[in-house]
Amino acid sequence: MKKNKMESWKWKGASVHLLAVFVLLFLMGCNSSPNPSKGTEAASDSTAKVVETDEVSGTNEEEAYMAAPKIETDGQGLITLGQCPMTDKHLEVKLSEDNDKADIYYDGKLIQTVEDKEGSLVAAGGDIPVRFLDANFDGMTDIFIGPGESRTYSTLLIWNPACEEFVRIGSLGEPSLQGFILEPGTKSIYEGGSGSYCLFVMTRSVWDGGNLKEKEKLLCVSDPTQYKANEVSGKYSLRDDKDKEIQATEILTELPRSWTNIVNIYGLE
Repeated sequence: MKKNKMESWKWKGASVHLLAVFVLLFLMGCNSSPNPSKGTEAASDSTAKVVETDEVSGTNEEEAYMAAPKIETDGQGLITLGQCPMTDKHLEVKLSEDNDKADIYYDGKLIQTVEDKEGSLVAAGGDIPVRFLDANFDGMTDIFIGPGESRTYSTLLIWNPACEEFVRIGSLGEPSLQGFILEPGTKSIYEGGSGSYCLFVMTRSVWDGGNLKEKEKLLCVSDPTQYKANEVSGKYSLRDDKDKEIQATEILTELPRSWTNIVNIYGLE
């Protein structure tokens, strides 16, 4: 009887022990199993990151097409045409014999032809330089055809990503440009050209949509006897967009720094 009782207690003790083990294993299993909500969040986060990566890579691919060359500014924060490359990894421009048509190739394939049916794209002798740059500061490659110097005329082609073609742009509605200097810091375009034997005119313009809008103008009159005839009060006459004189000086360094640098680039001092 005692033996049976002892065996019964042993069996009960073993059962309790096994039950405790099962409970312990169950609890450990609950703690180690992932929380469904956390698992969903993790999966959601992972999916979001993949989408984000895809979006970024898609943007990079879009920017890579017609991406502008990286051109370092000079010590004054300016970029002259001479600093802009004459070759591009993908683009090539071929001018017709009469300079009235430009065929544009991308990786050897003709993508567009720009024509001037009433005249010429440029007015200059000798070999016509073609340069690649970012003229409107949007990160896309634009094309400048011509020397871009005083007494010569050139054509600027701006890449329009919306219609995927180059659009011909000129200064104040004209298809030709005289002189061309970029100031990325202020997103300004400087142009200059001779007005007469003693007058040189420089303008600072900014982009207004697809057009250049003049913001300031600097007149340089080298002959003091011609000040009155040119309606200036000094050698350098800085004017606003309404052509009103806002500063006149005989001393170059009294001009705003950007204009001082521009005058030096044009070699007027």
